[in-house]
Amino acid sequence: MATTTYYERARKVSDKQIRKWGAKALLRRSSGDRECWAMEYSMNANEKQALKNFNQRIFLISAVGLDIAPNFREDALITFAVDGTENPPLRQTAPVAPLAPGGYVIYWEINVE
Repeated sequence: MATTTYYERARKVSDKQIRKWGAKALLRRSSGDRECWAMEYSMNANEKQALKNFNQRIFLISAVGLDIAPNFREDALITFAVDGTENPPLRQTAPVAPLAPGGYVIYWEINVE
């Protein structure tokens, strides 16, 4: 019980930070869009050099309020420009990686380009 409470707190803290430093986004699939909160992870020069594709970007997606997990094969990430218009869809380049200690998802990490 205490472990679940710890993970619930970790999820709330993670969500708060993603909402503070990120923005609303959409996970788009053929069955429809799902609203979420996403934050782009800023890579340092060494991390960028380690990538095979320099156009690759990493986003952290809040697990709060997202009942259906992101799916590598089905979902594209839609971000928005400052004026509110949609940016082109970001295609996922690797399977979704949840931070899920004990099977309790704190947030998802997705790689896109």
